[in-house]
Amino acid sequence: MARVPLTYRRLFRREVLDICAFIFIADIVTGVPIPIFPLYATSLGASLGLLGLVTSMLGLGRLLSALPVGMLSDRFNRKLVLVGGMVMFAVAFVAYSLAPSASWLIIPRLLQAVAMVATFPLGIAYIGDVLEPRDRPAAIGVYTAAMGAGFAVGPLIGSWLGATAGYPVAYLAGAVIAIGGAAFGAWRLLSIKSVHGGTSIGAGLVDVRALRTLIRRPSMLMACTANIAMTLSMTGAIFTYFPVYARGVGISTVTIGSLFAWRAIASASGRIPMGPLSTRIPVRWTLPGVLLLEAGINLGIAHTSSAVALTALLILEGIGFGVFLVSGQSGVAAASGPDNRGAAVGMFWMAGSVGDLFGPLVLGVVAQSLGVIAVFESVAVAIVVGAALVATLAVVEVVGLRRSPGKDSGEDGGVDVAARDDAHHAAVGSEPLQAGRH
Repeated sequence: MARVPLTYRRLFRREVLDICAFIFIADIVTGVPIPIFPLYATSLGASLGLLGLVTSMLGLGRLLSALPVGMLSDRFNRKLVLVGGMVMFAVAFVAYSLAPSASWLIIPRLLQAVAMVATFPLGIAYIGDVLEPRDRPAAIGVYTAAMGAGFAVGPLIGSWLGATAGYPVAYLAGAVIAIGGAAFGAWRLLSIKSVHGGTSIGAGLVDVRALRTLIRRPSMLMACTANIAMTLSMTGAIFTYFPVYARGVGISTVTIGSLFAWRAIASASGRIPMGPLSTRIPVRWTLPGVLLLEAGINLGIAHTSSAVALTALLILEGIGFGVFLVSGQSGVAAASGPDNRGAAVGMFWMAGSVGDLFGPLVLGVVAQSLGVIAVFESVAVAIVVGAALVATLAVVEVVGLRRSPGKDSGEDGGVDVAARDDAHHAAVGSEPLQAGRH
């Protein structure tokens, strides 16, 4: 323990370990359908266009449920909503297993969206509640690594059960895991007494003044634009049409699950060190770089049918996503303050939901009319456009900072977490956050 850096020693506390274990289970559940959902939908008669429509329901559900779930987290406390989200996963997965037709999948897809909103973003907000600002980047790195580790296990379970026992059985297994996660949350999270007070996601989402302030900040627009582009690639291309493409070139269901598992392992391995590094590397340049890498990967997928090459590309994509996830969320935290952090988290999450909603819809039309390869090529072009927009906003931010050198980067919308922490170090050290407060 003596050799562990001080920042990580401060993270060895019950609240952090418990939420990381909880989110690890949640991402096992989320990972179960990743390699099999497109194959399940097409086995029920879905065309490539209908597959895009059904997939987009995840984004629609996230957009519609973000505000109500945030308000519920105000009323009944975040930890209760987190546990409820895990129960909702179980309900959704049982509904998946009972689907008589492809169109029926719209219902569990919407339920799964509610479950995701009630777990993953609220887990990040919970970390913000219980940790001081100086420890949050490292904690987010550990948290997202736990997510990635769970996401490595889930696809292996889903692909193996889907190939050996059928797709409905795989979903039922996910439901059982979700019930276990809810029981763990009720045992470990709800047993900690909550201290009410402070900023919450629900309050932030309905604070129009806070939203207006954030919209004016180039750093916030950068993060949201990058999130739209990244979710367009992940949900629209990688998670929806990659399994269909892989099966089309002769790769088995189990192997597809293994490919996603390797992707998740690679992604998780880089998230812990990326937490502290995000306080030193300007996010304004990290985000466009990661987007350009994502565009290149989509082009590579479109022009190879080798299982080895596809594995390498997915591993590289996983590493890039891990960098994006930690950098983007750390940047959002740095661009906001105690009075608008909830609004910032909500904006970032809802931006991703826009990509989740419209990306699969448009790509479904592309796949239906031009084929699956055209999906990856179209996504690559769209991501390059997104990277150009993010880079432009980065230049605008740098110019603004140079014109106002005396202002703190956090107030000016900057995403340099180190600068923000240095500016507020004294206040942070003298007023630690209360554990479990809301």
